[in-house]
Amino acid sequence: MSMTFEQLQIIAEQALILSERNSQSISRLEQELRETRSIVDSNARAIQATNNALEAKFNQIADAVIRGQDRLERLERRDTKVDKEIRGLRIETRRMLERWLGEPFTDDPDFDDDDTE
Repeated sequence: MSMTFEQLQIIAEQALILSERNSQSISRLEQELRETRSIVDSNARAIQATNNALEAKFNQIADAVIRGQDRLERLERRDTKVDKEIRGLRIETRRMLERWLGEPFTDDPDFDDDDTE
């Protein structure tokens, strides 16, 4: 099958048109790819910033919990110490009342009304 010059020229023109369309499509795709990369980069920065903020907030919360636990432990130790002091004062008061009354005092300082809950 042989082709005439005009047929070859038509095929060459169509190939050129298709080549131009492909080039335009490639240019559009490259532009869209650059825009997509820009969006992805922006989103990545936003995600990283959010991650950093969340991590900082988590660290603040963790530190607050640790401080709260330390404070609670100190308060519990102080509470135990105060309970012992109160018990000692109750015993001392009982002994004073027994001396003053000259008879045994019926209040039992080892019985704590709050323990019945």
